Amino acid sequence: MSGKFLGALLVLAALTDPVHGEAMKPMVEPFAETAQIVSGESYRFPLSIAPGSYVIGHLDSGKIPVDLSLISETGAPIRRLLDASTGNAGFQFVVPDGAAGMLARGQETGPVTLMIDRVLEQEALTGMPPAPLLSPTMATLSDHLAQGGTTGAFWQDRMREGTPMIEPSGHEGHVIVTFLWRGAEKNVRLWGAPASDHVWMTRLGDSDVWFASFEVPDSLRLTYGIAPDVPQFAGTARENRVALLATLQADPLNRYPIYPEASDIWAQRSELSLPNAPDQPGMTGVLPVARGAISSFDFTSEALGNTRRVDVYTPAGFDPSDPETVLLVLFDGPAYQTPRAPVPEILDRLIAAGELPPVVAVLIDPLDSETRRRELPLNPTFLAAVSDEILPHVSRDLGLPLSPARTVVAGSSYGGLASAWFVHERPEVFGNAIILSGSFWWAPEGDAGQGAPYMSRLWMEDAPRDVRLWMSAGLYEAARLPGEVSILETSRHLRDILTMAGVDLSYREYAGGHDYLIWRGALAEGLLNLFGTAPP
Repeated sequence: MSGKFLGALLVLAALTDPVHGEAMKPMVEPFAETAQIVSGESYRFPLSIAPGSYVIGHLDSGKIPVDLSLISETGAPIRRLLDASTGNAGFQFVVPDGAAGMLARGQETGPVTLMIDRVLEQEALTGMPPAPLLSPTMATLSDHLAQGGTTGAFWQDRMREGTPMIEPSGHEGHVIVTFLWRGAEKNVRLWGAPASDHVWMTRLGDSDVWFASFEVPDSLRLTYGIAPDVPQFAGTARENRVALLATLQADPLNRYPIYPEASDIWAQRSELSLPNAPDQPGMTGVLPVARGAISSFDFTSEALGNTRRVDVYTPAGFDPSDPETVLLVLFDGPAYQTPRAPVPEILDRLIAAGELPPVVAVLIDPLDSETRRRELPLNPTFLAAVSDEILPHVSRDLGLPLSPARTVVAGSSYGGLASAWFVHERPEVFGNAIILSGSFWWAPEGDAGQGAPYMSRLWMEDAPRDVRLWMSAGLYEAARLPGEVSILETSRHLRDILTMAGVDLSYREYAGGHDYLIWRGALAEGLLNLFGTAPP
């Protein structure tokens, strides 16, 4: 396809946004361009779209890890859209001034396809109505502005102290947290808020202060980001919900960035851990001199129709004949090998401290979001692939005997759902499970509305006795809408069913949400609960 494909095919036209007045219409039809990427080299996709437009697209690179960046006319990077992406990965962005192309750089040689799904033009959008001033500092600032004052001193204080603001609430065990943004034109949305959904921030009068305040437990821990001037348009509820990804970035005044090494602010997020947030075993302290090793192999499944990478962590001084060795099977393997959830380092510290026995971790790549949605929710073919192919492969390769009593399956979200199902269906393989924020709202097609959550019904009908479970959920994983089934509610329901069935279960709730910042600590706590040893 011609390099002029973007300029030739993009057609923008206006349409009405039912909430905010005039907005725009999506392009007439999606389009794609396929290019041959050479390992270590870059390919430039031209971009000719009006600044301020909202772009939704995908990059399909199969097994090839590809970085995709938005660049200027000179090739200077503006922002990273995808980082070492494989499979079919989505991206969103608002076109900034000076953007002239997208640069794809592959780690291997092969074809990649760039798809632009929708392009929407932005119009002026209204802000949110005034919110109650829960924060004493915000109430004082509001009075100051009403008397003709400015926000200069307020922002100087915030730059000196950092954000978000934390103030006493007057209630034991709780504080008031206020998230802030300076200077947006249209709207601001808080991603990862201590609430059951993302939250629209409120503008303080006509000032440059946007805020959202919450009274929260003083044990709160969360990842958050802020999205200024979020695109809004006449799309589905989900399309409008994910539009915040186009402008989502770290809080510039927060002093605890996640991924500080990332190439730009859009690839970073921010951390908030209040003083009474629980300790997270293995997350702090000097790493031992003798550390574990990670090896990898490609696993091809004809039944699943795909090939994926499986990473295997073995501890320092690994002895396959040690009967105390634990075999951990962990879904979403790449996500649990990042600074946000560094499982290998956590295991290094806990094993070296004598708090855990030797642990071998099998970290399974989900490939992409579509494959993940297809395989993790109660897929018997995937269960067989892990149980009857991947684990025997690891056992043969390491010379490690398989024992259900020393094997634990673990995962978060859909991975938590899969973990609860794996231990239910194959207790002769998996004698233990660590279930983090399990998606127990899920039900097979046609089963929704059949009373108790589907996973609860499975365990009510047949509960294996010789298994041990550790399960957790976040207080902010409650329902977003009336009548909606949430992770928190269904986790509590399953907890009650397992308890009545006499299953060996430990359950914990955290002041947090659907968040790797919570799951990294919960995973370590689960391992210590199931297999922990006293320090020497």
